[in-house]
Amino acid sequence: MPIKIRLSAIFVILTLFSCADSTPSAPTCRTLNPVSNVENTAASSPQAAACIIRVQDSLLLIEHRGSGKLDFPGGTQQPNEPLPCTAHRETWEETGFNVLVGPKLSVTTNGLALYACHTNAGIDTLPSNFAAPPWAKIEVKGLKKVAPFSLTHSQLRFADDLIPLRDAFAAYSQYETQFKAHNP
Repeated sequence: MPIKIRLSAIFVILTLFSCADSTPSAPTCRTLNPVSNVENTAASSPQAAACIIRVQDSLLLIEHRGSGKLDFPGGTQQPNEPLPCTAHRETWEETGFNVLVGPKLSVTTNGLALYACHTNAGIDTLPSNFAAPPWAKIEVKGLKKVAPFSLTHSQLRFADDLIPLRDAFAAYSQYETQFKAHNP
């Protein structure tokens, strides 16, 4: 009997992973300003990046499948990848949105660089909660538009990210006109 249960569990896991769509190649990194890896040479510089995507008075966040908590679309830098391109690639992988990456707004206490990102994909017309792309479903449970000043520490995957999240959201508005000029 234990062998049957083990085999059943293995088949379930294999089935889940074999049915997962592979992530399509990320589109070319799009930034407001030319990027280089110069800022990433210091040992203390961030090694991960994420996007702040403002949707009217809300912020687009992912719901992390493992913890059920909210997080930025972002992740770890690949070798020789400029941080703005890390934010772009990770946002594509987790949301399916091809964003235009603007300036760095903040850095969290965990060393995650937060970039102003814009998309004209019509996110404002989507409901407050909507599905992640099929290839992201192993990591991302769903996408949510949330009011950043209504969030609590306990809702976030990393509680210390709340203040940098709010600061970055507030700073984002000064870049709206640059995004609109660059992305009509």
